[in-house]
Amino acid sequence: MSKRIYLDYASVTPIDPAVSREVFRVSKKYVANPSSIYREGVVAGEFLASCRKRIASVLEAHGDEIIFTSGGTESNALAIRGVILGYRLAEEKSAGKDGEQKVGGKIPHIISSTIEHPSIRELLFSLEKAGEIKLSLISPNEEGIIEPIKIMEALKPNTVLVSVMYANNEIGTIMPIPAIAKKLREYKKEQRRTEFDMPFFHTDASQAAQYLSMRIPTLHVDLMTLDGGKIYGPRGVGMLFVKRIVPFKSITSGGSQESGRRAGTENLPGIAGFTLALEKVEKEKVKEFKRVGVLRDMLFLNLKSSKIGKRFTVNGGTAEGERLPNNLNICIPEIDAEFLVLTLDVLGVCVSSVTSCRTLSEDSYSYVVKEIAGDECSKSSLRITLGKYTTKSEIIKAGKLIVEAVGRVI
Repeated sequence: MSKRIYLDYASVTPIDPAVSREVFRVSKKYVANPSSIYREGVVAGEFLASCRKRIASVLEAHGDEIIFTSGGTESNALAIRGVILGYRLAEEKSAGKDGEQKVGGKIPHIISSTIEHPSIRELLFSLEKAGEIKLSLISPNEEGIIEPIKIMEALKPNTVLVSVMYANNEIGTIMPIPAIAKKLREYKKEQRRTEFDMPFFHTDASQAAQYLSMRIPTLHVDLMTLDGGKIYGPRGVGMLFVKRIVPFKSITSGGSQESGRRAGTENLPGIAGFTLALEKVEKEKVKEFKRVGVLRDMLFLNLKSSKIGKRFTVNGGTAEGERLPNNLNICIPEIDAEFLVLTLDVLGVCVSSVTSCRTLSEDSYSYVVKEIAGDECSKSSLRITLGKYTTKSEIIKAGKLIVEAVGRVI
């Protein structure tokens, strides 16, 4: 990648060299299964517990509220299915009826948004189609923000879960998570419900961890997803925070790992790398927020003052505080975004047009951009995302190459 310009950090981040060394070190030092009761296993188990404690310290949470997973997609599925199953079992126990399949006598209701990551969106569609849930999807405003009042208007007596991402993976807009959480607390109070009662609140914070606060006491969420591949950590490892008060049940069987909430031998080297990566981005986020934001704005101004300046618009919120500092998503009408991505690839620049999880889809338009900018922009937009290895010289060169590429495909 030394001669190429990587501007697709929202897709996956390069692993930090220090994290890579930590993964290798732990792979060599801790060879036993953390669940084993002989000495090597006990030592490995103690190290696993220390990683859990370190992550809990970053989040200002409890160690037993951390569930290690294979990444963001599994964490999101675990959050949704785990809450549904946990609440159903709690209702059954309360009613004393084995086999009861409904919450409060009704099919459980979930609220989410139309611009969630595919790992949330497609799972919810599947559950709704199977008749397991009732679903309400909230559309964003024209800036790409999910407004708390819209969440409140969609609440029903049988709403079990609200799931809204912290920062959008395509357009970078930052959602008012603390404000939504406050409204949900007020709703529970009005309904004479306690914090132990539904609805619970989940956020996918995979894109936000590099730049925004991860403090649970600030966010007031009940469940939160993080992914190692978005924070310069190893891929294939992540975590789900689940507050102690949440009625939660494992969706897999075959092992009692993670306090019985996620079966399977823990990926200790990956977890070690994930832990160090999270600690590093936590230390660096204030400085990186400012540095990357300056570079992003430089790219925007360079493009705006170029010959394509009048051709493109920015997708999503542009006001300070409403967008991740590393994200620039632009619509260039009448341009085939996928072809533009390939043209830029030839020129040595890596960007994307939609979330990478949909790149291989036969119809790879951006449903996120479509929600705020319409059909044309959904197929004519570029997602440009910077990271901690992005340099000023790369941004200057990338701006020129983007202008050149647009000229080639017009």
